[in-house]
Amino acid sequence: MSKTQVLLHRLQSVGFSEPFLEATLPDWAAQEESPSGQMMLRLLLARRLNLDPEALMDDSTPLGFLQSGPIKFKHMRLAPGQRRDTLTAYALGVTRILLGSASSREAPAIPSAAELRAVTLESGRDNVGFGDVLTACWSLGIPVLHLRLFPAQTKGVTAMAVRIGSRFAILVARESGIPAQYMFHVAHELGHIALGHLKDSAAIIDADPDDPANAGEELIDDEEEREADAYAQQLLTGVEAFAVSRSLAGKSGNAGELAKRAMQLGAELKIDPGHVVMSFGYATREWPMAMAAAKQVPGQEATPASLVNRVLWSQLDNLTDDHALHFLRAVAPV
Repeated sequence: MSKTQVLLHRLQSVGFSEPFLEATLPDWAAQEESPSGQMMLRLLLARRLNLDPEALMDDSTPLGFLQSGPIKFKHMRLAPGQRRDTLTAYALGVTRILLGSASSREAPAIPSAAELRAVTLESGRDNVGFGDVLTACWSLGIPVLHLRLFPAQTKGVTAMAVRIGSRFAILVARESGIPAQYMFHVAHELGHIALGHLKDSAAIIDADPDDPANAGEELIDDEEEREADAYAQQLLTGVEAFAVSRSLAGKSGNAGELAKRAMQLGAELKIDPGHVVMSFGYATREWPMAMAAAKQVPGQEATPASLVNRVLWSQLDNLTDDHALHFLRAVAPV
């Protein structure tokens, strides 16, 4: 068995799947047996996967993850073990590579949600939409990346806010065809960062309380989740507790009427109409109607995950580190 094969077996033993490793390893890894090549490979993997480099160098030593600070899991049934360890190590590793590849600067003080909304509307925007939230994050030195590759099957994860030193990144895990729904997840993570919820933590990993992979009895909002939701709502709507009723769908109660009324209300209140429709879904739980209505709202037909990664790569167009480039293209393709 080659040295690289031994290394791969060790990595699989702590929870990294074979397909994940095949996708993220450098092309030259399988054939590299020289001491210098193996050292480079292991140092690369230690950085990418947040592994203890000394343990990774010695095939007789059990692998261990570096401790970067407490991790907060929200809305998620994920007991201590390999899934949790590999997920958090991966999130920290991706963020380290991402922040090292993006423009190196400490994030400025993040404005309140009301201030950020006011700046956006004063620039001539009709509302705070998906692109505005994305632009705000990048302008504040907070890269946003959509993950398309995971170290193992990870059900229920929506998004993560991650801190490396004094810098932050937002990693989104959930695919959503509705920009407004995706927009709220990003705004929620921005809220965690802005409100100082990561002050003593390395990451907050959020899951969707509506995901059946998560146990209902464990999906209780804590104060930080309520505050992050309020920040997102304030940014997107101007109030911390925006809600709509079943009557928004009108007497006919169909998707077409809901879309029409959402656009009217959105124009009146300077709220993205897609967010109005999603708010209807959350309030009434009539998701089939809400999703059908969203497809009739202009601007909701885009694929948000692809847009996020297109923006990412436009910001990293000067990336010259081939190893970082290979890794990021594997985990965050357009």
